[in-house]
Amino acid sequence: MLFLLSCTLLSAAEKPKQLLIVAQDGSGDYTTIQEAIYAIRDYTPVPITVFIKNGVYNEKLIIPSWKCDITLEGENADSTIISYGDYAGKELIYFGDSIAKMGTFRSHTVLAAGHRITLENLTIENPAGRVGQAVALHTEGDQIIVRNCRLKGNQDTVFTGNEKSRVYFENCYIDGTTDFIFGPATCWFENCEIFSKQNSYITAASSAQENPFGYVFHNCRLAAADNVTKVYLGRPWRAYAAVTFIKCDL
Repeated sequence: MLFLLSCTLLSAAEKPKQLLIVAQDGSGDYTTIQEAIYAIRDYTPVPITVFIKNGVYNEKLIIPSWKCDITLEGENADSTIISYGDYAGKELIYFGDSIAKMGTFRSHTVLAAGHRITLENLTIENPAGRVGQAVALHTEGDQIIVRNCRLKGNQDTVFTGNEKSRVYFENCYIDGTTDFIFGPATCWFENCEIFSKQNSYITAASSAQENPFGYVFHNCRLAAADNVTKVYLGRPWRAYAAVTFIKCDL
């Protein structure tokens, strides 16, 4: 009995902090979201919540594949904003003088590559403008939840990468111009607002042949800017693209 008790006390002492607070004014544990992510133990044995206080966080945020079971929770979806303006074709300097151009899949504002990541009460935006492909949210991990978030951009706002990935969107607002929800993942959109900013295509799925579903929109509302006259629900990016709209208001 004494031995078991000592083991329990040791385990409790080693238990990591399960709530981290990010605040730009220094009142939290960290002043940037990326610092908080890097502070979390790799493959954490317990789920961790990072609470983010209101503010505009100009960060190119990466949640690596070895950072799992993390919730990023904003104080308010309208006022907790992650913003970064990269875009495809942007010139980058490597090794001092070598110049290359950024591709679509590196243009993200937020990359969620870890498994079981939850994003809640956040605005994630790519403010690069109408300069071509510019991703706001890029998902690669499995069992990702995006809840009560505002995802804002133009072309290629949301990239749901990885054909083995499953992503659940709930009560989200997503806007863009062309192909602004695209990729191979299996995704369920529940009670979301999808807003088209110009005449173009909403989705560009690249679903895998072996997956029974691609994108499913359920109880969603599709709206558009006043000057928009014709919007396509989607176009296939690859041969087995699958998109379904169920009980949606167009």
